[in-house]
Amino acid sequence: LHYNLGKTLYSICEGKDVGDAIFLIASQINHGKELIKKDDALCIPVAKLNMKAGKKALDGCDHKMAYFYFLAAISFLPDDSWESYYDLSLRLNVLMARAANSSCRYDEAELTLQRICKRARCLQDKLPAYFLLVTIFLAQGHPNQAYATCSSILTQLGESVPETVTTETVGDMIPETLRMYSEVYGDDWLGQKMEDTTLCYIIKFYSAVASAAYFCKPSHMVAYFVCKMVQLS
Repeated sequence: LHYNLGKTLYSICEGKDVGDAIFLIASQINHGKELIKKDDALCIPVAKLNMKAGKKALDGCDHKMAYFYFLAAISFLPDDSWESYYDLSLRLNVLMARAANSSCRYDEAELTLQRICKRARCLQDKLPAYFLLVTIFLAQGHPNQAYATCSSILTQLGESVPETVTTETVGDMIPETLRMYSEVYGDDWLGQKMEDTTLCYIIKFYSAVASAAYFCKPSHMVAYFVCKMVQLS
């Protein structure tokens, strides 16, 4: 009964913005999970329906509900989804990791992030997963793991991360950084720079490595990473 109701509502509302009604539609249709899995024509549309419901729940800060919708969505994907539906699999797993982390399911979040890092096709596709993993390490009080991960990713992105720097080097960087910061750029320049997704992640990882360095490295290393971040931004 629930499944038939959900299926009917879905057929009527497909492609429309139904607002909060999407939760009712997804919840009802999910009752027919076993029937849906036997119908290849339904699996992907229902997976996308659950992803849409999960995103709406996530936007409303209902992370627990979002997690269960993303979990349902992933369950409807075929076994070879990372090959046959790569973009959908990537988006769903990133969203699920975010929801799991925000609802205190840290182990599940880490497992999902590790799966993304293993299955994603290129480093750029892995960056959101690595950054969330670093965030989890910092939140759980593991600065050394966060630092090592940031250092590895920054190196892969073409940045040079030294094992150590001297206080003299940092002393020279600070006035140069302040000079660069004081230069005036137009809004168009800033907007164009922020459109560079890779650069944005480099800046994020420098910010994260500075946070990690605060707990596990000498204080002047923190200043070094902050200067690098500001110079790039």
